[in-house]
Amino acid sequence: MHVRAFDFSERLKGRESRMDLARIQVGPLWKLRPDLSEVVDDLLDVIAAVHVVDRLVRRSRAGGYTCPRHLTLTVPVAFPERCSAQRQPLTALLEWLTGDHWEIEFNGRLGRRRTRVPALLSTGAPEMSRPFVGLYSGGLDSLAGAVAQALDPQFDTGLLVGGQTGGGLKSLQSGQFAALRERLPQVQWRPFQGFWHQAGKKELADWFVQEQSQEKSQRSRALLFLTIGVITALAHDVDTLHVYENGVGAINLPYTAAFAGADQTRAMHPRTLLLMERWLTGLLERPVRILNPSLWRTKGEMCAQVAAAGLGDLTVLTASCDSYPLRHATHKQCGSCTSCVMRRVSLHAAGLYAGDAAADQYRDDLFRLTLQGGADRRHALHYMQEQAQQFACLSGPGRMVDFRLAFDGLEDARQAIHQHSGLSLPEVDTRLGRLFGQYAREVAGFSRDLTSPTPPVASSPLVA
Repeated sequence: MHVRAFDFSERLKGRESRMDLARIQVGPLWKLRPDLSEVVDDLLDVIAAVHVVDRLVRRSRAGGYTCPRHLTLTVPVAFPERCSAQRQPLTALLEWLTGDHWEIEFNGRLGRRRTRVPALLSTGAPEMSRPFVGLYSGGLDSLAGAVAQALDPQFDTGLLVGGQTGGGLKSLQSGQFAALRERLPQVQWRPFQGFWHQAGKKELADWFVQEQSQEKSQRSRALLFLTIGVITALAHDVDTLHVYENGVGAINLPYTAAFAGADQTRAMHPRTLLLMERWLTGLLERPVRILNPSLWRTKGEMCAQVAAAGLGDLTVLTASCDSYPLRHATHKQCGSCTSCVMRRVSLHAAGLYAGDAAADQYRDDLFRLTLQGGADRRHALHYMQEQAQQFACLSGPGRMVDFRLAFDGLEDARQAIHQHSGLSLPEVDTRLGRLFGQYAREVAGFSRDLTSPTPPVASSPLVA
């Protein structure tokens, strides 16, 4: 395994270091809370450096599988001893999330990382009554999750935060937030907090030229967004960040063996959230919680909550495609990747299929492809149908042992949920069985309508 090394303390022309050029821009937070500890600056720099390296080094493939990388990096920080003390939790998190071997060294940096904000110019954290802070992507799950929390009587104030890596994503998030604010006035919405980061591609051009092309998987991007979310929450004196991902998508059992390992995203996996929580709590020396309130719901059940609230029309504002925004003259989503297929299955299960179809958002229409052939673009659908049939057989009472043997990744989720939630393992097993059984029924219902001689214009909505 070839070792790749990157030193972010290296000085370039002038006085800037590579770390200066790769930073996440969070100036509004420092204006809001100039009293936040400088260890927060270190946290942001470490995650930014990890993300840059993750994008720089291409993964190699052998025998149809993606090979792990050996990555070493040096990061200048204000608190090298404190960061070094939390190195093991950090590398455990990175190795789980990316499937690679990481070695990280910390050395002291010169000067201050943050521009001082005079106390008189500080806006201060606003008073928020019974708030929730949610990580918002612009996808269907994030919209459904935000709606569910806004309707929850235990919350009076909502604050959504998102990472933005392009103008299209910024526009998508802003449009959805404006609609949520208008349609859910019972919640006092704080202004949407969006933070820009492009991994320093322009500023660190020599590194990118050296690598010739960038790695597309970007498994560490989830840590970038989670970090931004947690820091925003802490700046508003909230110690819990909520994330919005349906349970099947969060656990993300591989469709086939080829989808496992580095090819399998673990962004919102229960173990990712548990390991992230442990590292941040240790580094920041204060409690940090990252909760997924939708863990026990399918995407279809999340959409059913939106439909029951009379907000089903808002789903057309969201995007789910793995290739969003699609480089296509009239359609921004492909309609045939696994994310698009799950989106269509879920909207069908929630009784929202007709509105979704009328919006004409997809390059590939699954109904048309099924009638006219087009098997080359239905691979994701076939993978999903085969997996759902397995779930239907294995999710029944007393079958959890067989389920775990068939999908060894399920045990990681099972143990992480047990440790994080305090639920007993038998209770976790019962809930997992119900979750995957419900998902299997949703896929089966969608598949039946696909073979119907007429397009499904409506479906029986789930009970939210």
